[in-house]
Amino acid sequence: MNLSDFEKEVIDRLGRIETKLDNDYLALHGNGQPGLIVKHEKLENRVQTLEQKVETQSGIAGKLVIGIAWLVTTAIALYNLFRK
Repeated sequence: MNLSDFEKEVIDRLGRIETKLDNDYLALHGNGQPGLIVKHEKLENRVQTLEQKVETQSGIAGKLVIGIAWLVTTAIALYNLFRK
């Protein structure tokens, strides 16, 4: 059975597509190391943790810190104003 040039080209292209799919699978799922899916899950967890911290800090504790920072800044400004 003799393959035509077209059939050879199709087989060659299918082989390259299969290789690319294998490489993509390894990138997504990892090849002895965390893949993109695992990295994405870790990043989502980190973002969620940061969002929770921001929500906590924007509550009463955040307002208290802002108030204390304002008092310290005002005290420094008054000290510098009357020192001269």
